[in-house]
Amino acid sequence: MLLSYSASVILVSLALYGLWYISKDVWNWFTTLKFVQLPDASFVILVYNMEYEVEELLRYLVNEMAEGGHEYDAIVVDCGSDDLTPTILRRLAEEMTVLTVVSAPRSSRPVVEVLPLCRGAVVHVLDLTGRLKSKQFMIVVSALLKQNQRDVAVRSDS
Repeated sequence: MLLSYSASVILVSLALYGLWYISKDVWNWFTTLKFVQLPDASFVILVYNMEYEVEELLRYLVNEMAEGGHEYDAIVVDCGSDDLTPTILRRLAEEMTVLTVVSAPRSSRPVVEVLPLCRGAVVHVLDLTGRLKSKQFMIVVSALLKQNQRDVAVRSDS
């Protein structure tokens, strides 16, 4: 006998635990095949004077969108920034094809005018001009893009 009784019980328990997780993952994979995919989405992001944060936030958004497996796009509305934010946004729009940059006066929030630019069926509006903080932005983006499809998708009838 190579192992003691206690060690054998622990190894068998771990093996059964691993088999349970494998069977659970296979079941989850099998059941998600029967669900409808979520629709594509667009993000409308309102920014104002965020030269120190905007690049990091938008790069995070684009990376999260790339991992999502859906078609996403982002329309960034610069609400009359008087710092380097418009320059940074133009550079990022040239670099990243999913970003569209729109300039607007400070007093306006042109969500209605920007909606025709959105390609997704669902539009998320994130206001970084005063409602949402940078850290909250990352949490919200992660939550919106990492949704478990089984929790929100509808079973197809076909």
